[in-house]
Amino acid sequence: MSYDDLLEDMEGSLCGRTDDCDDNVLRTVPAGREGLAELEAYWREIRGAAFLPRRRDLDATRFASALPHAFILERVAPGIARVRTSGQMLRGHLGFEARGMPLSLLFTPEGRNRLRVWLDRCFDGPALVDLPLTAWRGALHPPATGRLLLMPLLDHEGKVTRAVGGVFLDRAMRMSRVRFDVNEAAGVRHEKLRPAAWPVLAAAGEPRIRELAEPRRPFLRLVVSNP
Repeated sequence: MSYDDLLEDMEGSLCGRTDDCDDNVLRTVPAGREGLAELEAYWREIRGAAFLPRRRDLDATRFASALPHAFILERVAPGIARVRTSGQMLRGHLGFEARGMPLSLLFTPEGRNRLRVWLDRCFDGPALVDLPLTAWRGALHPPATGRLLLMPLLDHEGKVTRAVGGVFLDRAMRMSRVRFDVNEAAGVRHEKLRPAAWPVLAAAGEPRIRELAEPRRPFLRLVVSNP
């Protein structure tokens, strides 16, 4: 059985055992782009000049408007991350409790393949990743659009195994269970991260690191005078 087949069986089993799969789990999904900006600004603030912030550094009161849309992920294998905790919006999109579930359950089979690639880039880069999302909602409704934000975090051992982010819709709409696809043609933001104190790379033809480059002309000359 493939991983995608396993996810489909997991989703069907969850929906079969709980009433959470009813379409009334969440009647209105509010827009979240302001929350995206707030969460990213806070992450950059606590990162400062460090390589990455740690999971324990997060203070949820500092990004209150993003909380309904936000989640924290744990990487469990290449291309796979599970939800450690999330706001109400993720449950509304899935149709059941998101905690402990793979983030890929939120995506179509085609979207899962793209998600795996970008999850690995987030954790391995590490990198901030901001992906455009679309979700088909039927012939009588316009598609849902929004962004998936992924920002890496360090765990208690200093390893990049956590990420904070969320699903932020462009506009409010009535819906519950949807599955997203990654619309890369609409513009992906991929920011590879490094400590602010790292040396700056030199331009082509110059020494690779300016801080370590030797001066072109010596500052001192030895002058020998023979009487």
